[in-house]
Amino acid sequence: MATDSVERGISLLYVEDEPDTREMFSAIIARRYPELRILVAEDGESGFVAFRQNLPQIVVTDINMPVTDGLKMATEIKSLRPHTEIIALTAYANTQQLMRAIEIGISHYILKPIDIHQIFAVLDKVLSIVRAEQEIARQNELIRSLNDDLARKAADLEMANSELEAFNYTVAHDLRSPMVSISGFAQVLLEMHAAALNDEGKKCLRIIHREVLRMSNLIGVLLKFSLYSRKRVEKSWSDLSGMANEIKNSLLQQQPGCRVVFSIAEGVKGFCDPELLRIVLENLFGNALKYSMKKEDAHIEFGMINKEDDLIYFVRDNGIGFDQQDADKLFIPFQRLESDREIAGFGIGLATASRIIQRHGGKIWAEGEKGMGATFYFSL
Repeated sequence: MATDSVERGISLLYVEDEPDTREMFSAIIARRYPELRILVAEDGESGFVAFRQNLPQIVVTDINMPVTDGLKMATEIKSLRPHTEIIALTAYANTQQLMRAIEIGISHYILKPIDIHQIFAVLDKVLSIVRAEQEIARQNELIRSLNDDLARKAADLEMANSELEAFNYTVAHDLRSPMVSISGFAQVLLEMHAAALNDEGKKCLRIIHREVLRMSNLIGVLLKFSLYSRKRVEKSWSDLSGMANEIKNSLLQQQPGCRVVFSIAEGVKGFCDPELLRIVLENLFGNALKYSMKKEDAHIEFGMINKEDDLIYFVRDNGIGFDQQDADKLFIPFQRLESDREIAGFGIGLATASRIIQRHGGKIWAEGEKGMGATFYFSL
């Protein structure tokens, strides 16, 4: 919504006790500035009444008037609307009056007889100030309105995300119990009633058992994704080099005979939630190993780049790579590239890493080329 002054345009109140001067001056100003709304009053008392009723942005007033003089009226106006532009006119060069006018905050002090060109010059300057203030008011109101809209949308989005994450957690948790029961009964049939089943029946039960385990693993992944999306981020300076070495050793223990060479930079630290950042590195290292371990000269590298005082971390491999135009798809939950179809996974690991990095206030992105490997970068 615009301010009142913006809605009304610009008004000028002219206060003068001499009728002919009041009429002539008003006519000249109206011709020169047709966009102005001209208000008139015959003394300080009626002038202040007119001011309170109309709240003009500009006041031009004589000083020496009966009942209430111009300086007294100006004092009352400034107490009511401090930003009002006031121009004082007087027939006497009175130092005491001038000092008082300055103390009140009167913009300009002009001696009579009035030079109309001087009046025009002063009014041009004052109008430029008023218009600038109106534009600032418009912009401030627009900014307030946009900020209010942004705050509402952010609150709505946060609520929707919270509800979605709670829904994911509830669904995944509630699905796990029947999955466990189905798996258990299938296992019982295979182990205790195998004699009553023919080969086709046993095959069907093994398929049931295998797919239930796969579904159970998927539910576990969903639960972790929901948990990591909701966990409070508690940052501290952490040894990422040490963390990367621990993850490397764990991966190599799980893959006996794996000949992948790891290069981990020393002394890499990051201001992060160490528990959540470990999940990021586990996913990035696991992803790199999965897509490069079949190469004879497989190599995985972890390090850091200081770019324009911004710390950029990376995990690089020389595996199968990907088409760069598909880079953004990598971080979408359950989105897998065509080249991934033969490799096990649910397509949630990189999405989890992306969510965690976002919650740190950082960014994650990938660069790659088919057959030439991939590099995943992130900042915190």
